Amino acid sequence: MAKYLLLTATVTPPPNVPELARTDPAERMGDYVRAMEFYAGLVGPVFDKIVFAENSASDLEPLRRAVAAAGKADRVEFVSCYGLDYPAEYGRGYGEMKLLDFAMANASTLRQAAPADVIWKCTGRYVLTNMPLLVRTRPPVDLYVHCRNYPYGLCELFGFSFNRRAYDEVLQGVCESIRRDLEPGPYANEILFRRHIDKAAPSITVARRFVHTPLLNGVRGWNNSEYSRGTHPKIIVRQVLNRLVPSIWI
Repeated sequence: MAKYLLLTATVTPPPNVPELARTDPAERMGDYVRAMEFYAGLVGPVFDKIVFAENSASDLEPLRRAVAAAGKADRVEFVSCYGLDYPAEYGRGYGEMKLLDFAMANASTLRQAAPADVIWKCTGRYVLTNMPLLVRTRPPVDLYVHCRNYPYGLCELFGFSFNRRAYDEVLQGVCESIRRDLEPGPYANEILFRRHIDKAAPSITVARRFVHTPLLNGVRGWNNSEYSRGTHPKIIVRQVLNRLVPSIWI
């Protein structure tokens, strides 16, 4: 069973995107390069290959140089398109899941994946610092997602994993089900994604909570603030509750 990492990216966002403060393409490219340098180090011990999918048709040469410097050029595939031609009110989550469909259809690595192969999709600007642990402790299910019940019932979009059956039956075309204009409000894309996941057919096995709390490193797009690191009190509380009271999803 092979393991692949799909990194999704928008280097050059369109103007006037709601709730997006990090709009400078140079800053965003810097985020993507830093993340790629981390993930390239996981090719071999954790992942067989990486696919980097980008939807603003931007120049990806800085990323190609970073991959070449890491000696992984033959194990990282780049696919690009212009996929931002949708109303801004649909939300960035819509664009990210639309890009998932593009990558699954156009990246040869993913098209050739065997039914049992596992694909991890991550937002490409962020580093999941405990990714090796998350991959190692993934249960044998079709779809592995991270849901929260507080303060909203939602499913995180920054990272999840799936196999071909889960993509074909649950994830393909999900962008149309999570459009923010269908239910405006905070975390609308993530809330609608949770509802969609909860309606998955019983034939698809789903684990709705990561065994270990995901640890994110990076800058939030909506307000340019740093994600809380593993030593932040909020993260420590989540880790403790995840161990002692795993039924409380925060």
